Amino acid sequence: MPLRLFRDRNFSLANVGISTVSFAFTAMAFPLMLYAQLVRGLSPTRAALLLVPMAVLSIVLAPVVGKLTDRLHPRSITAVGFAALAAALVWLSLLMTPDVSLWMMLFPMALMGAGSACIWAPLTATATRNLPMDLAGAGSGVYNAMRQIGAVVGSAAIALLMDARLAANGLVFDPTKATGSELPPQVHERFSIAMAEALLLTPAVLLLGLLAAFLFARPSHAQQPQPAVAPPA
Repeated sequence: MPLRLFRDRNFSLANVGISTVSFAFTAMAFPLMLYAQLVRGLSPTRAALLLVPMAVLSIVLAPVVGKLTDRLHPRSITAVGFAALAAALVWLSLLMTPDVSLWMMLFPMALMGAGSACIWAPLTATATRNLPMDLAGAGSGVYNAMRQIGAVVGSAAIALLMDARLAANGLVFDPTKATGSELPPQVHERFSIAMAEALLLTPAVLLLGLLAAFLFARPSHAQQPQPAVAPPA
């Protein structure tokens, strides 16, 4: 790995950003899906359908954000994305109660989709835009490795925090080994609180990505090809 990659400020900051995003998206699925299935009694398929608004909004807004990527400072787009994603996760945590109407959870999911559209492509473009051609392959590899590291750390961290919050709420059992498709009603409240509290880890980590976005420099256009000039007669 050529360490001179990290001389580029935007590349280094984008690697911080992508690791936090990957951390958040991987980590948030665990408490959310356990809550949906063990507290609300949803099947795995129906629980996964809660994520549909996020996917739809991300797909719909991706072309719009793509057109803005070359026109606006990367700080503007990615900062909005990080802020929207963090706000959506806090909102989702507040809604994770045993009796909330499930359709209300679609709104923070939609906000997550909007935030996601403002992060993935702009962050990737910002990471690689200033790199010289001989470092483009290595830069792409490092960037994707950081994304994978963020996901691995996120899954491990959320598992530890979920276990700690379950114990703090008086639930010292493994919910994945519960019999049936739903937990006993008497523990729904405490289990929901534990999952909601664990979910708050994700917006906390995203604040680091938001800070990285605020530190982005305007991309250099030095690597862009210049128009050909006819030689003097």
